Amino acid sequence: MNILLINPPNDHRIYSEVPHRVGEEVASLPPLGLLYLEAALSSLGGHKVTIIDSPGDSLTYEKIEERIKEEKPDIAGISGHTHNLIDMLKVSALVKAHFPEAKVWWGGAHASAFPEASMTFKDVDGVVVGEGEKSFADVVAAHEKGEPLDKIPGILHRRDGKVVNTGPPRAIEDLDSLPHPRRDVIDYRKYYYVIGHEVTATSLVSSRGCPYRCTFCSTPGRSTFRARSAADVADEMEQCEKLGIREIYFVDDTFNVDRKRALDLCAEIVKRRIRISWNVRARINLISEELTDSLIAAGCTRIQLGVETGTDEGLKALGKGITVEEIRAVFAMLRKKKITTVAYFMIGSPHEKSPKDVMKTISFACSLDPDYCLFGVLTPYPGTALYDEGIARGILKKESWERFVTSPEEGFVPEVWTEFMTGEELYRLVDIAYKKFYFRPGQMMKKLRDVKSLPDLMRKLRAGVGIICSRG
Repeated sequence: MNILLINPPNDHRIYSEVPHRVGEEVASLPPLGLLYLEAALSSLGGHKVTIIDSPGDSLTYEKIEERIKEEKPDIAGISGHTHNLIDMLKVSALVKAHFPEAKVWWGGAHASAFPEASMTFKDVDGVVVGEGEKSFADVVAAHEKGEPLDKIPGILHRRDGKVVNTGPPRAIEDLDSLPHPRRDVIDYRKYYYVIGHEVTATSLVSSRGCPYRCTFCSTPGRSTFRARSAADVADEMEQCEKLGIREIYFVDDTFNVDRKRALDLCAEIVKRRIRISWNVRARINLISEELTDSLIAAGCTRIQLGVETGTDEGLKALGKGITVEEIRAVFAMLRKKKITTVAYFMIGSPHEKSPKDVMKTISFACSLDPDYCLFGVLTPYPGTALYDEGIARGILKKESWERFVTSPEEGFVPEVWTEFMTGEELYRLVDIAYKKFYFRPGQMMKKLRDVKSLPDLMRKLRAGVGIICSRG
């Protein structure tokens, strides 16, 4: 069968958390979820599997249409986030316009969050909820054999004009059983990460799930924490190294949930002498000197940490389980170790009742002096505890998201927490945060010293221009 996997464009993307000029320059990373699907389907044999990465290749809709007509898909798998729902629909319509008999299946974050709403669209034949490597492979096999889909868990599909939900998805317990993404089936050399150390970058996932309960995060409850073995991750890193990739962004929800696993992976990388730089997203209260030393020895050059806010009151309200004192101690230790740090902050948390409160968080960010800061407006999404609280208290309107996910329109702006400040005030404060943090003389000199190449310089300059030209 001809299977076409499509990462839709962002032409009609809705922006909320960060100034979009900044966001556009942060990274261009390969569609890892589709690469996992491609590897799983190709390992079965008998199928032609093609990936279209619209954002990565800067494809116009005309070019996407040409590619669809060339590939003549029997099945199209479209993966996306709610932010580019309109583009998911437009791509689905293109497939159906030229190949009405082709089956269009949705997967990814949006389909998992809003499976029933996704099935209201006429061009969508089915939805895969959660992890799709095994479920979607079963869907393809059933379509090929003309067999019913009812026994495949974790999917929604149409039968006799009605939507059938086959029940909760199955979590893949043995992540080592999944084939490694075959990065060379697409032009992997064009991807980058703006705060990285090399030009060519890729993403890699070494674990799935997160056991923590931050009130703004929708990951809790989806699946339990599961990790790949150190040997399996190192194997994939070696494959990346052979391709000439020199920067890997680990996109685990939380890399250091299992301390022993993290230490084992570092030891394996050192043992194999893998010469590649990599970075992780980690939890602050699980960072130690021992782990940091092991990460550095294994080639980890950057640690990304969710700080979110600058007061103990705020950290408690967000369910972070950490304190300001712990945060200061960890950043001081990491600065001493000279490993690059990235701190994430949210503006407009429920405990921030005035711009003065927000300025405490901004001042805290500057006092920590990480190498990079990313600020965004707190946006409660469906499926989070904070969203449920906002609905219950009448701060958020449930019908706002319900209307968008069933009848999306351009110009939709997700609701933010406006109990004390308006959305415009919060976005303006984000702009102020970026300017106060990055336009300090020390930070500006540091960024100039960190420039690795002309393309790297140009990306950083574009991000800087985005900050200057933003609302504030």
